[in-house]
Amino acid sequence: MSGSIIVGFDGSEGSRLALMWAAKAAKDRGRTLEVITTWSMPSADLGIGASSTLQQELIDELRQEAHTTNDEALKIAAEVGANAIGEVLVGRTPASLVKHSEGANMVVVGSHGSGGLTGFLLGSVSRQVATHAKCPTVVVRALREDSRDMVVGVDGSPHSLKALEWAFEQASYSGMALHVLHSWEIPPTWSMVEVPSYEPEVLIRDYGNAELRETSEAMAGFRERFPDVLVRQEVMKGSPVKSLVKASEKAALLVVGSRGLGGFRGLLLGSVSHAVVHKAACSVAVVP
Repeated sequence: MSGSIIVGFDGSEGSRLALMWAAKAAKDRGRTLEVITTWSMPSADLGIGASSTLQQELIDELRQEAHTTNDEALKIAAEVGANAIGEVLVGRTPASLVKHSEGANMVVVGSHGSGGLTGFLLGSVSRQVATHAKCPTVVVRALREDSRDMVVGVDGSPHSLKALEWAFEQASYSGMALHVLHSWEIPPTWSMVEVPSYEPEVLIRDYGNAELRETSEAMAGFRERFPDVLVRQEVMKGSPVKSLVKASEKAALLVVGSRGLGGFRGLLLGSVSHAVVHKAACSVAVVP
């Protein structure tokens, strides 16, 4: 992948965390950090008879506020040591970030922006960008200093292999240890004749060993390409969502593919990636 690292910044605490994460990633990778701040006219009506002068004053004020916010972000990025450029755009933040994601190395957003509500685990901007971006999206929840572990979920699908490749690359740049987690369940398509309800131990062991072989084969090439990455592999029986969310409690970053084996072409985010982005205890990267 080539291009800049894109980050959305609106001055909120969530976007500050995203900015810090993106600035460090840009510095580690030697890439340009592009800080995008957007502004638009409020949806509220100014009132009947509002003069064009009043409207222009509001436009000028909003534009100036956006430029001030963007300049603040560039100062923060410079302190981290990133090579950053700023851009102030007119329009909605999700659409602007998705458009700039084409050809970008990654796009980084906070889990909540200035319009975030405490009761929601994920803001509308981060949800839309993670769903529609053309490059990997990192949703930053917190900058965890107590963990240097990254978890990546794999299931043998092409989407999860893309996620695995991105995770190895990120681990190599950042010096993080990589925990490759393959969680599996007895396929629901198996009949009760093929799979008795008590799930005999031999059947579970054989199925688990097959899953382990598939994961090991997928990892072999990445181990050779990234010999500096410390890798721990784990295959476990259970719900992928529950397993990944549990693993996220001790991780700094959780990586998933946008869709897995059960993905449908019409769904831009699979059920696992959608649930993980909402429920994970750490920052999440979604790799399309």
